[in-house]
Amino acid sequence: MKKNKTIGIDYSLTSPAICVCRGSFKFDNCKIYYLTNVKKYEGDYCNGKINGRLHLPYTSEQQRHDQISEWALSVIGTTIGNIFIEGYSFGSKGLVFNLAENMGTLKHKLYKLNKRFDSIVPGQVKKHATGKGNADKLKMYEQFVQDTKIDLMKEFDQSKLNNPVTDVVDAYYVAKAGYARL
Repeated sequence: MKKNKTIGIDYSLTSPAICVCRGSFKFDNCKIYYLTNVKKYEGDYCNGKINGRLHLPYTSEQQRHDQISEWALSVIGTTIGNIFIEGYSFGSKGLVFNLAENMGTLKHKLYKLNKRFDSIVPGQVKKHATGKGNADKLKMYEQFVQDTKIDLMKEFDQSKLNNPVTDVVDAYYVAKAGYARL
């Protein structure tokens, strides 16, 4: 496979994020997109390299899944790329069935569009990023700052590490781990 376009997806119900890298893998070649429910995080960050949009209102879980997957497809676009999706975390709690249905909606739409994708388990993403498969969100963030020299908490005016910063970091490293597989 060519490494012309690598896409890393950290897919969720509340704050999905997608990293699109064109060419060799480095932050300067990436653009990262995410959805949020927090008005404060809507807009462009890092000179337009990171773009956040608000979730659309929904009246059912099916509509919610459809809207999130349509947003993801609009980010992925029509060009051929190498798509990598972070797999399920076996430690997930809460609405795991909703999460699975949401992911299934995206995967089904990718299938219908003949877009191939691979899943990468979270431990592999973490190991590729930090050297440890059990790295926590803070370690992932610290590695991102070290690798990119960008302090996203400062950029997003966060005093505590939270969404969408953690999702941006995860999407970046899903794409990077996928790129390394090519």
